[in-house]
Amino acid sequence: MPLLGRYRAEDTDSMHSQYSITMDVKETDKSYIFCLVEFQSRYGASQMERLFEKSKRVVIRKNRGGHAIRIWNDNHFTFYPFQAGIPFYFIKQ
Repeated sequence: MPLLGRYRAEDTDSMHSQYSITMDVKETDKSYIFCLVEFQSRYGASQMERLFEKSKRVVIRKNRGGHAIRIWNDNHFTFYPFQAGIPFYFIKQ
């Protein structure tokens, strides 16, 4: 089942590493399309900040490296931008 819909990742464990990220996700045969809806972070999500620094819409090609995406089912996926820092666990809203 392809990814489609609004997904959210958040961490509330530490005051300095808290983040909340909401994005609309669409999966095609060749790519993933992420559209940033909401981004709140103090220090905890710098690689996501870097990913969306030029545009709120990012297209990630499936046949190119650089990012890791693991789809658990159509309601959950893990995204590891630039394969650096921490992975982000997204849940469908």
